Amino acid sequence: MAVGRPGLFTLTPDEERIGDNPRHENDQPSTSSGETYGERAPLHQYKERRDTSAPVEESSTDFEGRRMSGFRNTVRQLFSRGNTVEGAGKNHKYSTAEKARLKQMQSIDYLAPSSRVYRQWLSAQPWQRYWDRWIMMAAIGIAVGITGFLLHLLIHILAVIKIASTRWLLTHTHVILSWIFNLSYSLGLVYCSTWLVVNIAPEAAGAGVAEVSAYLNGCNIPKILNIKTLGVKFLSAATAVASGLPVGPEGPMVHMGAIIASGMSQGHSTTLGCDSGLFRRFQNPKDKRDFVTVGAAVGIAAAFSAPIGGMLYVFEEVASFWQQALSWQIFFANMIAVLTVDTLRSAESALQEGTFGLFDRESSTVFFEVYTQLNNHVMAMVPAALCGLLCGLLAVAFTIMNLKVIRFRGSVINPDRRLRMAEPCILIMLFVTMGMILPLFFPCTPTQCVVLQGETTPICPDGQPEYVHRVVEETLELFTCSRTSHTSQVHGGGGPGDADGPGGKGNITIPSSYNELATLMSVTGEDAIRHLFSRGTHREFGYAALVVMLVWYFLGAAWTAGSAIASGVFVPMLLIGACVGRLIGLIMVDMAARNGAGSEGAPPGVFLPPHPMSFIDPGAFALIGAGAFMGGVTRMTIALAVILMEVSNDVRILLPLMVAIMVAKWVADLGSHPLYHGLLEVKCIPFLPKAPVSSASLDLIEVRYVMHWPVTSLREHMRLGDVREVLRRTKYQGFPVVRDTSRGPVFVGLLVRDHLLKLLLEAVRRGTCQHLEVSFSDLNHQFMESVESERESEQQMALLDGRPLPGDNFRDDPSLWDETLDLTPYINMSAFKVTETFSLERSYILFCNMGLRHLVVVDEHNCVKGIVTRKDLLGYRLDEAVARARTGSLAGGGHAPGSNGTAYAPA
Repeated sequence: MAVGRPGLFTLTPDEERIGDNPRHENDQPSTSSGETYGERAPLHQYKERRDTSAPVEESSTDFEGRRMSGFRNTVRQLFSRGNTVEGAGKNHKYSTAEKARLKQMQSIDYLAPSSRVYRQWLSAQPWQRYWDRWIMMAAIGIAVGITGFLLHLLIHILAVIKIASTRWLLTHTHVILSWIFNLSYSLGLVYCSTWLVVNIAPEAAGAGVAEVSAYLNGCNIPKILNIKTLGVKFLSAATAVASGLPVGPEGPMVHMGAIIASGMSQGHSTTLGCDSGLFRRFQNPKDKRDFVTVGAAVGIAAAFSAPIGGMLYVFEEVASFWQQALSWQIFFANMIAVLTVDTLRSAESALQEGTFGLFDRESSTVFFEVYTQLNNHVMAMVPAALCGLLCGLLAVAFTIMNLKVIRFRGSVINPDRRLRMAEPCILIMLFVTMGMILPLFFPCTPTQCVVLQGETTPICPDGQPEYVHRVVEETLELFTCSRTSHTSQVHGGGGPGDADGPGGKGNITIPSSYNELATLMSVTGEDAIRHLFSRGTHREFGYAALVVMLVWYFLGAAWTAGSAIASGVFVPMLLIGACVGRLIGLIMVDMAARNGAGSEGAPPGVFLPPHPMSFIDPGAFALIGAGAFMGGVTRMTIALAVILMEVSNDVRILLPLMVAIMVAKWVADLGSHPLYHGLLEVKCIPFLPKAPVSSASLDLIEVRYVMHWPVTSLREHMRLGDVREVLRRTKYQGFPVVRDTSRGPVFVGLLVRDHLLKLLLEAVRRGTCQHLEVSFSDLNHQFMESVESERESEQQMALLDGRPLPGDNFRDDPSLWDETLDLTPYINMSAFKVTETFSLERSYILFCNMGLRHLVVVDEHNCVKGIVTRKDLLGYRLDEAVARARTGSLAGGGHAPGSNGTAYAPA
């Protein structure tokens, strides 16, 4: 920055290039901690530039032609390879437009700035007091547990009304009438779901897992932790899942858990305009982000009844910062959440039948409980690896298709509110219609015998021939078969199903035939997974039903995910993988049957426990396939294996499950990025993975090849007018502070733009800079989005524009701008810095592990040379740094005239 007449600043061409970004008409002002150096600041901080030139008239023909041309280009990109087909070992390549969107994204610090005012605030807080934190963890667990229970209860009620009514109409009327009711009811639910999202809280769309991960990574995404978003997320997810769309509630539970934890720990709500005044000591960026991490973990624990898996899930997939103490707190919160959910389920079950407090069957802590344990065998590793291979390939196809659909949706559908609402409605119409038509092509399949889950001996009605080909479950969908089928009743048998024992079944009604595809398509996704996981039902589903279900659900889930409804993809991923695993298991059964193998008295190819080959069970491989496909899509390994163990209660299948998950991950890594990371790339959110990806060792590259320069620096004492001019003429969010010494200006700390704006506003309000004192709580309220943030934003914009402050009467004294502002109490004296010869890889690790927003680069004399921000460490920027290192050129646009890499504001 070159200095003109005293108190004014003239940007160099390089600085104009770095800071100039076009205003987007859909930008939303945000009062949270701002974006990084060299990138666009919140819009309310700058005067809106209006084009006063005469508008160019455009005919309707030209407009329509241009619109159709853009539509054709979008469709062409949908079916082209594009930059979505990228292996995990390659960095994403952003287009020019996407890079401009990246610059608009803000970032936040993990640690509060260690200034003098912060240390004064910290010294007044209780030290080594832990009981309130543990109470907060318990409260979050209870709140999220209740939310999860109510969500599943509402989904169950809405789904039962739909399914039971459709079944009755199928049995007593005609398939057309049942289709009309099913379509009308489902369409009404989806319309409610999408209307809430589009008109009230667009931030509630999708699962929210990617956005929560980005927030915990250090990206500030406005309104994702808003209480309005919570309410819309709950209602939209419940209605969308109950409608029958290929979606699940588990992803939204992660988002809702994060919102609940954030709101409870901070003790205030911007939307409701209230502040409880409680938990003041948690109102800092580190504690807030830690509680959000807890909430995300508790959301998974409550959704799947998987407390250990929930903790591992956030460790592996969501959280960017982890401490041992946080592990214990998450463990405790998850335990409380699952206990709350299971207690409420037990109470619900006790109202009908059962004993309150008994965690069994309907109130079981095991979500997809498998009652029949099978033997494990080394031979199971071969089909498990094959299952991982196929699921890995399908996971690549699913990820690429979903990301391309999201790009298409962003270009064609999202700009029009009516199209956004129409898309889910059209999808449910297709899904319901095909769900009623496709089963009509499947004949009524004879049942023969029934096996109770947990038993190995099938139950057959009287008169059944000795040769049995098909053993099925006791709960099947008859569809149109109910008109011609006859049923028979048999006794429930001994063991867990004994009528005389606990949980006895009494007499069991066995339909003589059923519809294979309707048994999977006419129920909720979770019930379909339970059917696929069933043991001892080797030929309950044939190849045709499994393939049709796989293809239809694959296409439906890949398109629906990301539309204008609150929905997740956990259940669809498990169901798709279960279909693949069930197919592989069925192939193995048929291979054994051709060789005449199998247990004595069992259908051909069927091995009954305790036979060593009893692992050849399509239900067992359905569980393996579910884990493999989900692992291929998300690239989770440890957490996924533990979650599936907790939801199935089948520890014996762990080893082949681990094999399948690892193979699927390796295969998927060759073809695409993980789904959630790909979503962040499509949305242009600057997420930093835990380990950098580069074509060369970044330990050989110096950080100076990626840093931005020149840098606008401040001094410890400045004229108030100069501070305003710096804020007005630059869009930087971090300013190194230097001190004049005999060796020249040396780096002493860092000041962020939000704090400077707050100081400027307070000085103008008081009419003087003398004895100005702003506490950390006041500075932090700006960061924490207090209820007065909107008014302060307007005042800050007016101040930079030179207009009178709205809502405040103040005396416009020109001499005020000549007063000296003391910045020393507000300087972050613990700001991280590295020398310009520091390793780029170690700079990346330092930046990510400490949750930084700015990393200052200095020379051997502690003089500021440049600055590194989040967007400088994105993958494509690292690739550019490697290329520059090979040619010896630096980043940035060049030195400012007469400076050595730094432009200084006047003292």
